[in-house]
Amino acid sequence: MGASYSVSGLRYLPRQDGGSGAVNGRIGQYEVYVSTDGTNWGTAVATGAFANGASQKDVRSTAKTGQYSRLRAVSEVAGNPWTSAAEIYALN
Repeated sequence: MGASYSVSGLRYLPRQDGGSGAVNGRIGQYEVYVSTDGTNWGTAVATGAFANGASQKDVRSTAKTGQYSRLRAVSEVAGNPWTSAAEIYALN
């Protein structure tokens, strides 16, 4: 993120290209991490599952200071071995 910030979650926007292929890659289960150095991630600050849809999804967590954030896709909604995103933002 270029500097350290207090991160209290993230915003995930699934791909928005329309058609039946747009469902491919939507994140199902997820984990969110925040790190000060980009190497040591510790435990997830948030975990859960996104609803299957094209709308943006917000994940809130206890604030943690760091320069790096990570959204880890644990699964994809259709069971595929890939994921995608249109946009991902850190929230403070």
